[in-house]
Amino acid sequence: MLVGRAAELDLFRALLRDLVAGRGRSVLVEGEPGIGKSALVTAGFGMARTLGCRVLWATADELVSRFPLRTLLDALSPEERETFDARPAAGDAVLAGVEQFLALIDQLCAKSPVVLVLDDVHWADEASLLVWGRLGRAVDQLPLLLVGAARPMPRRSQVAELRRTLTGQGAMVMRLRELPAQQVDELVDDLVGAPSGPRLRAMARQAGGNPLYVRELVDALVRENRVEREDAGFAELAADVERAPASLGTAIADRLAFLSDPTLHDLRPAVLLGTEFSVADLAAVSGRTVVDVAEGIEEALTAGVLAERGDRFAFRHPLIRQALYAAIPEALRSALHQDAAYALVRTNGAVERIAAQLLAARGDMADWVPQWLAEHATFLTQQAPQIAEQLMGWALERIPPDDRLHDRLESQLAVAAYLQGNGELCERMARKVLARTTDPDQAARMTWALASTLQRSRRFAAARDTLDTTLQDPGISPTWQARLLAMSARLWRSGRRFDDSAADKALAHAELAEDPTAIGYALHEVSLVRLRRRDTAGALRAVRRALEVIGDDPYTLDLRQMLLINQTAFVAVFDDWDETRTSMRAAIALAERTGTPRLCTVHTTAADCLCAMGEWDDAMAATEVAVDYLPEADAWPELWERVYSIRALIAGHRDDITSVEADLARPPVRGSDSILLIRARALPEERAGRPERALAVLKETLDPDRAEKYQYWRHRWSPQLVRLAVELGELDTAMAAVELLEYEAEQEPTPHKLAAVQWCRGLLAGDPAGVLRAAEYFRRTKRPLELGNCLEDAAVLMADEDRTAALATLTDAVDVYLSLGATWDVMRADARARRHGVRRGRRGPRNRPATGWDALTGAELKVAVLVADGLSNPDIAAMLFLSRRTVQTHVSHILAKLGAQSRVEIARMAGERRPT
Repeated sequence: MLVGRAAELDLFRALLRDLVAGRGRSVLVEGEPGIGKSALVTAGFGMARTLGCRVLWATADELVSRFPLRTLLDALSPEERETFDARPAAGDAVLAGVEQFLALIDQLCAKSPVVLVLDDVHWADEASLLVWGRLGRAVDQLPLLLVGAARPMPRRSQVAELRRTLTGQGAMVMRLRELPAQQVDELVDDLVGAPSGPRLRAMARQAGGNPLYVRELVDALVRENRVEREDAGFAELAADVERAPASLGTAIADRLAFLSDPTLHDLRPAVLLGTEFSVADLAAVSGRTVVDVAEGIEEALTAGVLAERGDRFAFRHPLIRQALYAAIPEALRSALHQDAAYALVRTNGAVERIAAQLLAARGDMADWVPQWLAEHATFLTQQAPQIAEQLMGWALERIPPDDRLHDRLESQLAVAAYLQGNGELCERMARKVLARTTDPDQAARMTWALASTLQRSRRFAAARDTLDTTLQDPGISPTWQARLLAMSARLWRSGRRFDDSAADKALAHAELAEDPTAIGYALHEVSLVRLRRRDTAGALRAVRRALEVIGDDPYTLDLRQMLLINQTAFVAVFDDWDETRTSMRAAIALAERTGTPRLCTVHTTAADCLCAMGEWDDAMAATEVAVDYLPEADAWPELWERVYSIRALIAGHRDDITSVEADLARPPVRGSDSILLIRARALPEERAGRPERALAVLKETLDPDRAEKYQYWRHRWSPQLVRLAVELGELDTAMAAVELLEYEAEQEPTPHKLAAVQWCRGLLAGDPAGVLRAAEYFRRTKRPLELGNCLEDAAVLMADEDRTAALATLTDAVDVYLSLGATWDVMRADARARRHGVRRGRRGPRNRPATGWDALTGAELKVAVLVADGLSNPDIAAMLFLSRRTVQTHVSHILAKLGAQSRVEIARMAGERRPT
C-alpha cells in the first residue's frame, strides 16, 4: 500500500506516457531512510512492463559498491551479463565496460522503451555513477527513463557531483517529505484493517511521518496483541502501552525478535552477503543445502524481513540488514567474512563476491588467501584495481619477502597494473621485484612493464636506463631480449634522440626469436623510421605487416591500437578515403571495446581525416568526443593542440571567429608553433583584413632551424603561404616556399605533394592552367577545401584574360565552399574576384536557417534519416564509420534544430517530409 504519494504517482504515470511516446527523462528521488523511495518507484513503474517497456532494476549495495559496474550489471539478464565477462584481458576494463553498457542501453532502447532504476544511489560504485551521468546526457534522444533513489545525507562527493550533473542536464529532483498527520492516520487504518482510535493514531504520529517507522511500529503492536478491536469497530491501542519504540532501529529489532532461532541463524550468513543474495550463495556460506535453508527463507518472507527480487532474495529494507549485522559481535565479523569467502571458493563462487568478503574481513587473512589472490590477480586488477591493490597489499604484509609467492604477487600486480594503465601501482611493484629477483626473464618482464609505464609519463631517460641495465644480463632469453630491444628503439625515437638503426636491429632480433610480440613492436618502430625518412608507403607496409603478425593477442592490444591509428593516418596521405574509413572504424571499435587511454588520440585522428574529407560536421562532433577524453594538458600538450586546432580551423573557415579565439586561447594551445595551429592562427588575421600579419604567421614555417618539424605537412599550407606572398609582393618569400615544397616532393613524390607543387608554381608564375590541373586532382580525390581554394586561385588568375571563364570557375569554387559551410572562403573569393572585375550575380554565402530540416547539415541529415528508420546509435555509427558518441552528438543537434523531443518525433517529421 502507498499512502500520501498521489501527486508523485500521477507524475510517474505522466513520465511513463511520455516514455512510451519516445521521450526520455531523468528523475532523482530523494528522502531519508524509510520515507518510501523504493516503494514509490516500485508502485510508480509497476505498470511499465504492461506498456511494453523493458524495466532494469539495480540496487546498490554497500558491500560490493567498490566493484566497478557491479551495481548496474546485476540489473541485466544472465545472457547480457556474459558479454561483460568476456571483456578484453588488456586495456582499461572499467572504461571498456562503461562504453559497452552505454552501447547496450542504446540498443535496448531501439527495441523498446527502457526504464532503468538505480536504488540506493548513495552506495553505487564510481563506474556506475559515471554511466548514470553519461546516460543523463542521452535521455533527450532515447526512450529512456532514468530513475535514481538516494538518501540526501550523508552524501559522497561523487554522488553530489552526479546530482549537479543531472540537474544541470534538466533532471527532475523529487524530494519525499514526511507524511502529514492525516495521511499517517490513513496508513495506520490500512495496516490494522479498520479505522484507528485516537490513542493508536497519537502513538503512530510519534514516528515523525516516516512510513517505514509507522509500519514497523504498528506491526510490532499487532504482533504483541497491543491493538484491540473496540465495539464500535475501531482499532485502538491497549491501555497498558505507554510509549512507542525509541527509534526506527528499535522498531525493526522488535520485528526480528519474532523470528524463530533457526531462521535468525539462517539469516546471519545472508547478512554477510549484502542486501541481495542468491539461495545458492546462502547455502554455500551457511554450509547447508538449498532445501535446508528454504524453510528459514519462507519464514523471513512471511515476516516481511525478506522480499523476492527476481531470481534472488533481498532484505526488505537495508535498515533490516543493518540491524541484523549490528547484532553480530564485532570481534566475530572478520572471521565470519573469511569463512564466507572460503565457502564461496569451495563452491566456485564469483571472484568479485569472494573478494568482497575478503575486503569486509578488513585485513585478517587465512593461509589460503594469498595463493587465491595470485591466481586471480589479473582479473581483480582489471575489474577493481583499487580492491586488488588493497587485498594484495594485505597479503604481501603477511608473506615473508623470500617466499616465491611474494614475488609472484608483486609481479602479477605490476603486469596487471600495466595492462590496465595504472602507472603508479605498476612502477611501485615493478621496482620492488627488480630489486630482489634473480630470474633474468622475470626481470625482463618487469622491465618491460616499468619502461612502458615510464614512457607513458614521458620519463624517457629513466626508461632507457632501466632497459640498458636489464639488457646487460646475458641470461635473458632471446624472446625477452628481442622485446626489450624493440622497446629501446621506441624510447630513442620518443625521446627525440633518433637512432634509425635501432629499429632494424630490433626487428632482426625479433625475427630470430620468432616472437610475434617483439616483431610487432619492432615493425611499429620501423614504420616510424620509414616515415621520418619520407617513405610513407614503406611505413604503411610495415604497419600492415605488424597488424597481421600480432593478430588479436590481448597482450598486444595497445600496440594494435597504435598501429590502427597510424594506419588510418598513413592511408589518408594517399587520399584513399575508403580504406581510411575502414581503418578509422576499426581503431574506434577497438578503443571503445578495450577502454584504452588512447580514446582521445583515436577520435582526434578521426577528426583530422574527416576534416580533410570535407565532412566537417562529423569532424567537429569527433572533436567534441575527443575533448571528453583529453588527458592532463601538461602531460600531453600535443593532443590539446591537435584537437583545438582542428576545431579552430573549421570554425575559422565558417567565419565563427569567436570560437576560433576561444580555442586558440586555451593554455596548452596558446603560443604553440605546431603546424595545425599556425594555420589556424593565420586565418583570423586575414579575415580581419591583416594579410601581412597572416603571412608573417605562416612564414614561421620557413625557418631553417624548424624545417624538420614541418616537413611532413608542408604541402598542406604552402599554397596559402604562396598566395599571400604573391599578393603582397613578397616574391622572394613565395619562391622560398615553392623551393622547400619542391624539395619535399622530390624526397617523397606522393600525388598530393605533386599536386601542391603544381598549384604553387601556377600561383608564382600567374599560370591558371597549372592551378586547374591541381584542382582536378583534388576533385578526383575528393578533397573539397583544397578543390575550392584551387578553383578560387585559378579564377583570380584568369580574370584579366577571360572573365567569363573566371566567373564559371569562381562559381564552381563557391559551390564547393557552400557545401562545406565555408562562409569565410566565400567572402574571400568574392572579394578577390571583385578586385579583378568578376562578380557573381548573387554574392555572399547563403545563410543556413537556424531551425527546421534546412538547418541540418549534410552529416546531420544522414543521421536523421537513419534515426527515422529506427536504427540505434551504435548501428548508425557502424554504417557511417563513426563512433557511437559522435552519432549521439549529431542526434542532440538534430533534436535541437527540429524542435523535436524524441527520436519518435524525428521519425514522424521525416515521414511527413518524405514524398508519398
